[in-house]
Amino acid sequence: MDSQDPEASIRSNTKTAGNAQSSAALHPVENANYWNDRYSSPGHVPVLTPLPIFTSRVATLRPGNAVDLACGSGRHARWLAQQGWKVQACDFSSVAIAEARAFGTTEDIRYEVADVRQWSPVGGVDLVLAGYLQLPVAELVALLVEAGEWLTPGGRLIYVGHAREGLTHGRGGGPQDPEILPSLAELATAAADFKVNALAHVVRADGRTVDVLLDCERWA
Repeated sequence: MDSQDPEASIRSNTKTAGNAQSSAALHPVENANYWNDRYSSPGHVPVLTPLPIFTSRVATLRPGNAVDLACGSGRHARWLAQQGWKVQACDFSSVAIAEARAFGTTEDIRYEVADVRQWSPVGGVDLVLAGYLQLPVAELVALLVEAGEWLTPGGRLIYVGHAREGLTHGRGGGPQDPEILPSLAELATAAADFKVNALAHVVRADGRTVDVLLDCERWA
């Protein structure tokens, strides 16, 4: 999440007692309390409009079963349901999920508080959306590979996030920590076994923030 896009979210986990890694070693974005505080802060303003880069690419697809990873306040889950999709939406922040439910839900959306790295959907999936899902890059790449494996043949995975290249070619927009910013090359690695429809930088209208888009599908 960042001030340029309040819905930019990560869902990760606090380590269980069986994990020797201490919480002190975690990246700050891997702390659920951090995101709960952000969603409950007085300055939090929910973003209700879905990303045009998602809606334009999904509009031509036949509705089926979808996953919204790091769903935040549920803007994409709600839009997908309105288009006829059955949606499984998860987020690490319990406050975000409560907010998503408060905006309205239907039998076509199932919200879950979950660590996306330890979560998997029920049944086959025709579409996975991940908008501004922030993780340490190696974990993000591993998750996208796993999410691609959830897809039915011909199913789509569409990811949009802040690009590492924005640190050198942007003008200060978005997060400034390279540890959680994927490069184009790293996303290409994530899509190595899939049919790639698009892998590109997207400069926002503000001219300051450089995002990165990956749109790929499982080979039919």
